[in-house]
Amino acid sequence: MGGRRGPPDGHDRPLRGLPGGRARPSPPDTTPPDDDRPGQQASGDDPPGDGSGGVVRPLRPLRVLPGGGPPPLRVIPGGAQGPPELADGDGHAPEHALATTVTRPRPVPGTRRRTAPRRRWPAAVLAVVLLAGLAVTGRVVAGRPGTGTASTVPATSAPGSSPPGSAAPARPSPVVATIGTGGFSYDMVAGAGALWVVKSAEVTRIDPGTDSVTARIPVAATASGPAAVAVGAGAVWVPVAVPAALWAINPRTNKVTARIPLGGPLRGPISVSAAGDTVWVACCGETAAGFPASTGRLLRVDPHHRRVVADIPLPASPAAVAADATGAWVATANGQVLLVSRKRNRVVAGIDAGGPLGFSQTIAAGASGVWLADPFDEQIVRIDPKTRRVMARIPAGAVTTLAVTGEAVWGLSSMGLVRVDPAHDRVVAVASDPDLRGARFVAAGAGVVWTAGWSSVSRVDPDLMTP
Repeated sequence: MGGRRGPPDGHDRPLRGLPGGRARPSPPDTTPPDDDRPGQQASGDDPPGDGSGGVVRPLRPLRVLPGGGPPPLRVIPGGAQGPPELADGDGHAPEHALATTVTRPRPVPGTRRRTAPRRRWPAAVLAVVLLAGLAVTGRVVAGRPGTGTASTVPATSAPGSSPPGSAAPARPSPVVATIGTGGFSYDMVAGAGALWVVKSAEVTRIDPGTDSVTARIPVAATASGPAAVAVGAGAVWVPVAVPAALWAINPRTNKVTARIPLGGPLRGPISVSAAGDTVWVACCGETAAGFPASTGRLLRVDPHHRRVVADIPLPASPAAVAADATGAWVATANGQVLLVSRKRNRVVAGIDAGGPLGFSQTIAAGASGVWLADPFDEQIVRIDPKTRRVMARIPAGAVTTLAVTGEAVWGLSSMGLVRVDPAHDRVVAVASDPDLRGARFVAAGAGVVWTAGWSSVSRVDPDLMTP
């Protein structure tokens, strides 16, 4: 109880906090006693000696991690004035750096040996704690590295990634041009050498050669604006709900050339399609003839005589219409596809194919067949117009709008803009570019694909879409 407790005796004293549990054994002390040092007398307060003159020798500095360039970290108990013999000539600690006792070199005759200052035990304890903390964090290790070198891979590197210091190649956006339309888009179609976009009170014409708006054609109705648009039968056709009329625009002059009355007001979804010498307008709701609300109407218009030649009742509410040489294919809200014969002016077939949402581009017809968007089952349905049967169901996400060209079928879905190969009935390319997230309509023609958002139109290069 009269003095401070010293370290345990022996050469295999444990060193706390370092891996392995014990320090290396010290070499035997061959240094003669320091009896000739002036003023160095043992006292009752000194810690027990171990053959080194009753003085606790300071720990030598540990080595730093292999491969480093900075100078070694010197841990000097008791202050910054460490004895110079603790490091070798190049600033590194010798191999027995972890020994808890130090072997003093023999004095050279004729020279005066330096005497190490007395160190106190608390300073040694502090050094041990510091060494333990450094060993735990892995910053300092004892001993030099063995043979061989270790390669360090950056955290951001991975198989297949770009080399460190080089940026990953950016995928080019498939959107090559964006044209502002200045208003909400209700429908659009490509044909007659231009892209035609329907807005609330006008039809905007966009030139694919310059990606610019070249004409704005007013469609000034009394109570409503244009509801849809189609190209064919020698004109651009725009139906208007109130008063019910079909407007004809000459694509050469950008002038309105006809307003064909359609009877009573048109309610519900309104769509239009043209093929050959016939224009078809589909709508639903009550009419002057007393059709019930759960059914619909299909109006056949003769563009040459500018009048309605047939008013055909439908057994279900129509969502969209697509025309070909056979007649009119009508997609209904309950998931059917109705075929209306152009010869008989009546429904001649009904196909249970899927469930459209009611968009004006839910169905499309072309040389490859009749295509239906089925968002509920996340697929595109292909129908053979000759056999009137479903040929294929192609997974394509929740697709809502379609456009057909001679070599492909284009659809907007939850995946983005998808391209379907009719030869293999599968999706072969996808454009999931952020610019297309707000797209609502799609149009295609002459090697160009267009998507329309709320107030702009984007031109898409098909060759830049991801396979």
